[in-house]
Amino acid sequence: MTKQIRTLLTLGGVAAIATLFAVLAVHYLTFLGSLENIARDVRIAGYSKPMPQSKDIVIAAIDESTVAQFPYRSPVDRAFLATLVKQLEAKGAREVGIDVLFDQPTEPAKDAELARTLREAKVPLFVSYTNSGNIVDEDQLKYLNAFVPKNLRAGANLATDPFDDSVRWIFPGETNPGMPMGFVRKALAVLGIKTPRDQVEIAWRPNQDAETPAFPQFPAQTVGFLPDDWIKGKIVLIGAVQSITDRHRTPLAIVDEGDRGNMPGIIVQAHGISQYLEGRTASRLGIPAVAAVTLIFALIGVGLGLLKRGPAIKFGIGSVVVVLYWLGAILGYAKGVPLVPLVAPTLAFAVALWLTDVVIGRAERKQRQFIQGAFSRYVSPAVVSQLAADPESLSISGTKREVTFIFTDIAGFTTLSEGLTSEKLSEVLNDYLDGACAIILKYEGTIDKFIGDAIMSIFNAPIAQPDHAERAVKCALELDAYAESFRKAQNAVGVPIGVTRIGIHTGHATVGNFGSSSRMDFTALGDTVNTAARTEGVNKYFGTRICVTEETVAQCPNLAFRRIGDVVLKGKTKPVGLFQPVSAAEAASGLVPAYDAALAKLSAGAPDAVAAFDSLDATWPGDPIVAYHRARFAKGTTSSLIVLEDK
Repeated sequence: MTKQIRTLLTLGGVAAIATLFAVLAVHYLTFLGSLENIARDVRIAGYSKPMPQSKDIVIAAIDESTVAQFPYRSPVDRAFLATLVKQLEAKGAREVGIDVLFDQPTEPAKDAELARTLREAKVPLFVSYTNSGNIVDEDQLKYLNAFVPKNLRAGANLATDPFDDSVRWIFPGETNPGMPMGFVRKALAVLGIKTPRDQVEIAWRPNQDAETPAFPQFPAQTVGFLPDDWIKGKIVLIGAVQSITDRHRTPLAIVDEGDRGNMPGIIVQAHGISQYLEGRTASRLGIPAVAAVTLIFALIGVGLGLLKRGPAIKFGIGSVVVVLYWLGAILGYAKGVPLVPLVAPTLAFAVALWLTDVVIGRAERKQRQFIQGAFSRYVSPAVVSQLAADPESLSISGTKREVTFIFTDIAGFTTLSEGLTSEKLSEVLNDYLDGACAIILKYEGTIDKFIGDAIMSIFNAPIAQPDHAERAVKCALELDAYAESFRKAQNAVGVPIGVTRIGIHTGHATVGNFGSSSRMDFTALGDTVNTAARTEGVNKYFGTRICVTEETVAQCPNLAFRRIGDVVLKGKTKPVGLFQPVSAAEAASGLVPAYDAALAKLSAGAPDAVAAFDSLDATWPGDPIVAYHRARFAKGTTSSLIVLEDK
């Protein structure tokens, strides 16, 4: 299995875990379930599209003015109810539903009258009933069973949400032995309409406006005076609407804690009946769709987690994504967007983002540990930190790139080693290398290897350094000053250490980790490496301590050099221009322009070229490069092309 496939499987697992966790958390945790309800209720109560008042259902309301007619408020006068049923029958009601629980006796004559009316009514009729122990005790249930014929019974219970006790579903009934089908289902069954035995979510009927309720409502005692057309063919529901009786919290309470939000039971039942008659359903998504939306957001969280950005940026982007989703879901509901879940996708998004960061972070920590282990011996701590912070800037496999090399070597070190004890040799060499390496790391060079007293270092690898050539030359100048100071100090105590020769060359090389499965080194390969090594070696011919190729000089416009000549190095066929860095003191002395003029004459084959070098020697005696050219002249060579037979 490839690394890419393993990574995809891992990230897919992260998304799946986040999705499962979010869906289950919202389902089982009260706080999250309540938050999801609030988000849903805000849309239902505040952004539902208004609907015209129902033309199918009328409420015969038992209100304060109704009960004020009788000597007792409760139970409702049963002779009055008997008369009301007869009035509705006479006016041609389609059916009558009575949401009053007859669970105790009142005045015997009135009780008998209502019981007879219920049995003999010609209008289709159904009456509230329950056998739930938390509503009626044994005596009440016994009376209720005797009073309401079995064929008229309708389950009066309401299906509430355990998170916030709001009524959200149509009570289906038939939930226990003896419980009839629910009030809403019974109303439709009487009309010959079949309904599922499921707990269906209520599709609330939005009010047409603030003054017009969803259903026409009249005080029950006024029904006899109403025009027949207001009742004929209508489903008439009789129930209490007093301000403190039979009130139930609904999703609409999120914006209205009054009559609209805390709704009388008979109005709740009317909403349920209405949605079946009109073929409306709540626009909430089913479980599969909720899981799909949640998974999508989990995948978005995974994608954001993969971004190579800091926590603050990820948090900012994540916040924007979540806010836009919530706003789109809330405002879009008024335009027909379903009740998409909000909390579960948000939670899945956050969990997936966090898990991805954990998983990827673990891999990145391993990568950083590898980088720190692999490069801490080669490069400066600052470079290691950069590599660890941005591993993508590193390519540890072999890649071809332009680099600048520095090679250093101590002249006569083999002879020196033969004259010192092992302990003294180790002490001197380690002190020297400590100081030299500190300078290389200061300029963020990579220490490739040690070959005895020689050091090979690379610039522009493993991290990019746009100024690598200039950086290397400045490093070499500081190395030269350090090496000379070290040499003089050691010579003063009797250690005959020689000068340090430095070669610098810029070119393309293959850079990366090379070796076997048991041992690998970060290094560079290619002819550029050989040229750089030979550049260090030619210092012994010119009497110089630093020699730089023209490829490096071309990238150092801010530094001063003087040309040594065109040199064909050992094993090469083409000449390379070699230069010596010029110090500020040398630049101010006038040597460089005078030397350049003399070298130009030599290159042009001018007859006075030799005399020009003689004049240079007279003015600046002891200059090693001038001395080198004059020695060549003495042997009969008067060309600027220098061919070296040795390294």
